Amino acid sequence: MSASQRKTLNISEHLELIDDVKVKKLKLAAAAKKYGIGYSTAANILKKEDDLRSCMQMNGHTNRKRKRQSVHKDVNEALTQWFTQACAHRATVTDHVIRQKASQLAVNLEVDFEPSNGWLMRWKQANNFSFKKFHGESTSAGHGSANEWVTKVLPQLFRGYDPKDIWNCDETGIFYKAMPPASLRFAGDEQPNGTKVPKDRLTMLQFTNMDGCEKQTVVVDTSLSIYLSIYLSIYLSLFLFPCEL
Repeated sequence: MSASQRKTLNISEHLELIDDVKVKKLKLAAAAKKYGIGYSTAANILKKEDDLRSCMQMNGHTNRKRKRQSVHKDVNEALTQWFTQACAHRATVTDHVIRQKASQLAVNLEVDFEPSNGWLMRWKQANNFSFKKFHGESTSAGHGSANEWVTKVLPQLFRGYDPKDIWNCDETGIFYKAMPPASLRFAGDEQPNGTKVPKDRLTMLQFTNMDGCEKQTVVVDTSLSIYLSIYLSIYLSLFLFPCEL
């Protein structure tokens, strides 16, 4: 096979070749011919199986032709290790924070390095990092204290009350003039321009008892929201937990 007929395989094709040889018992020469590469190249791919599978598992970029080595390998490896620890501690990490940390690590490692936009993009692509929006508020809760409250304190408070007399409530905002942030369009259409999101809001209080036999909702205008806590405290004291005289 001439050099002009040979091609460079991506990681996914490397792994397919390995499976053909080791699982499907295809001869190495036949596998090399199937993928349009030389016999020695196919043999080298077999030797790199562990590295190839590790690369795929870590970043998922199986369409990449070869594993590109960065000229700032030490900084990249130290930054990736720090980023992993930051994620484990649920820290908020932005592009600005990454650049600052990379500069700090470069100084500590005595490396002449300035984190550019291009470097940042390649670093994120190499590690399969993406920007994700936070969802919910679960990380704000102290789970250890919450578990202790549920298992030890709450049963004592519930003692003597029927489930229908135990209530819970929460408030939320209704942006009643806000439109959805996206819309269906034909694939060839230009991206539609957005508009300023109206901030008109109503405050809604929803509450229900433990067995679910009663559910109620109170909606208050923004200008009246200051009275919500007053109304709630009066409602709870006079209706939900009446005093026995």
